[in-house]
Amino acid sequence: MTLAEAGIEKKIAAASAGMTVSSVYRVIKKAKDREYNKNESSIMKMKYVVDEPRSDRPRKANAEKEAEILDADANLSRE
Repeated sequence: MTLAEAGIEKKIAAASAGMTVSSVYRVIKKAKDREYNKNESSIMKMKYVVDEPRSDRPRKANAEKEAEILDADANLSRE
């Protein structure tokens, strides 16, 4: 993305990063939305483009219940 922001054609930057051109535009937009400013730094840091880990949906079954379900499934597979 630093290549694209440095003035290199987006198509070339996309090819070197193994991305599509639309992905390059999307990453640049996300970085700018997160206050990336190419005039302050020519390097686009990961904090501008990587999302924070999301919390998963809480589990309703505990480990014991999950083991019971898996055992039941294994028994059905053997029949």
